[in-house]
Amino acid sequence: MGLRKATKSLADQASVSIATIRELMGDLVDALQALSQGRAPHIDALTMPDVVRFFVESKEAVPAAAAAAVLRHHEGSTAQPAGDGHGPDTYLVHLFFLDDAGRPLIEADQPWRSYLTQRFDDELARSFGANNVIIFN
Repeated sequence: MGLRKATKSLADQASVSIATIRELMGDLVDALQALSQGRAPHIDALTMPDVVRFFVESKEAVPAAAAAAVLRHHEGSTAQPAGDGHGPDTYLVHLFFLDDAGRPLIEADQPWRSYLTQRFDDELARSFGANNVIIFN
């Protein structure tokens, strides 16, 4: 009886793992299609660690960078309004570097990212506050 229970548990774990892998592969395919079509990929939530990681990992490739910026633009509702007439908000978010004059460094050879998202983690949301730009020096 114990072996049967352990086997069922392993089978359940494998099934969950396979479903997770399929979901992640679908997300990857969607992101690659969006990029190939020149569209920003959709992500569930953008977090401060995601933003910081991008800037830290990309900084070396941008020696002219004096600062980094996160710019959000409210895109409106992406779904049919619910009973209250309000669908989820979507934001187009750009991450890029700035030169010492404050000009965006978004040439083809400069690293930058864009995302469509409906949520920000608490830290990123607090950092934006009522503003639509965050500058990192």
